[in-house]
Amino acid sequence: MKRNVLTLLCCIGAMLVFQTKGTGQTLIHYWHFNDYNQGAMYTPTINGIVADYTDLAGSNPNILYKSNTGTAPNTYIDSLQPVASDRDTLNARMGELPGAAIRARNPSDSMKLYFYIPTTNFKNIVLKYATELSSLTHGMLVQNFDYSTDGGTNWKTSGLSETSDAADTIFKLVTVSFNDTTANNNANLVFRITFSGNDTGTQGNNRFDNVTVEGDSIGSTTDIANLMHTAAGYILFPNPVANSLEVTTTMTGDKSVMITNATGHIVYTGCSGDTHVSINTSGLESGNYFITIRENTSGKVSKLKFIKL
Repeated sequence: MKRNVLTLLCCIGAMLVFQTKGTGQTLIHYWHFNDYNQGAMYTPTINGIVADYTDLAGSNPNILYKSNTGTAPNTYIDSLQPVASDRDTLNARMGELPGAAIRARNPSDSMKLYFYIPTTNFKNIVLKYATELSSLTHGMLVQNFDYSTDGGTNWKTSGLSETSDAADTIFKLVTVSFNDTTANNNANLVFRITFSGNDTGTQGNNRFDNVTVEGDSIGSTTDIANLMHTAAGYILFPNPVANSLEVTTTMTGDKSVMITNATGHIVYTGCSGDTHVSINTSGLESGNYFITIRENTSGKVSKLKFIKL
């Protein structure tokens, strides 16, 4: 049975919160680390951590802990499953709950954290992340920034809004803007953090969570023909959509539904037990959106993308 609005069958208190004004730049890449499954990675075999979300299919945004000197101390990077008092929601997007973070471990005197963040079709780039250090006696006190627009051959600081930041023992938000036109529309942009300000030793770490890269679109970033409009068991149409988004599924049972905009902010939440629902999208601004469906019984999560005309 079709419904113009998803009924609140499975979630008491779910809310409809259509936005009428834009909320900022487009979310290009996002790491929330809640699904991190690579375990502890030790030198010299440390792999890049791929973004949990990217608007640029095939661009391979990733974060890599490595040395650029050719030698590296016996160190590693791993995930932090924090206790409740140490969880953070700073800069969280797409409805992600507080959870895991990553830890760049000491010794880190010759190690650096590289953010490979292509910005194809975007300008006015802003990088944000939440960070803390494990302790004032063991964690590295200062994070120093530079960047490369040629994939890591040459490095500079002149175009950054800030070139360093003092870490703290509670999560804080760091925001770095790229005031350099060569960082715009650049498939080879790399941001780098060098650690300093404490004895390295083998104890302590710097922690990172909810890393985002945002920018303003300078052209079409989405091929409508290649939109992610199906997921296992789910189909949405039409895409692009004007006033009513139809979602059909073979999955029975109660499902929680959430729509987020391009910046990762929630614009709709609801619930349904039906296999075909209609969502009124007339109140949404034009742009890219994502619908997340969580099956309440199994916990399975499906994410689909659509355009609002």
